Amino acid sequence: MDSTADTARHAAGVTCEVLRRRLVAQDEVVPVPRFSFRVDVREPPERVIGAMVDFSERRPEIWPNLTARLFRVHALGPGSADVTEGTALPGVDVWERVSYEWTDSVVRGVLTDGRIFAPGGTFEFRVEPRGEGSRITQDYDRRSRTVLGRCLGAVFQMSGGAPIRRTFLQVYGRPD
Repeated sequence: MDSTADTARHAAGVTCEVLRRRLVAQDEVVPVPRFSFRVDVREPPERVIGAMVDFSERRPEIWPNLTARLFRVHALGPGSADVTEGTALPGVDVWERVSYEWTDSVVRGVLTDGRIFAPGGTFEFRVEPRGEGSRITQDYDRRSRTVLGRCLGAVFQMSGGAPIRRTFLQVYGRPD
């Protein structure tokens, strides 16, 4: 039996460590299914976009999921930025380098390097007026390259991006 068929047939009995060794040995990058979501927030579009593209030293203060020591701006221009940012989890720093581009209503990111997700993954935030606030629509498409990436990808996929939505509500507030 090849390891893929064996894994499929005996998935319930395969420990995470055995699975990790097989995946590392295969050196494969596995897609995480795409997901999209919408969330309505209290802040108007110009403030939403403004916080999304604030690449000053305040960025880790604005975004509570970012760890200051993992944040670095490599290049910043009008409508674009090359940034490394991430989150320190217990025992591991999860970081990614992202090439950002934006307009008055859209922020796009392309992953160029990362600890748990492979280069080429993308996200896009579209922001439109909604009442006195905004509606943010996100499309997310990443490729896992580690077991941790697969686990986090599964959480995002199964929850429809709930951790990201929760962060948006924390930063921008719930609509009144």
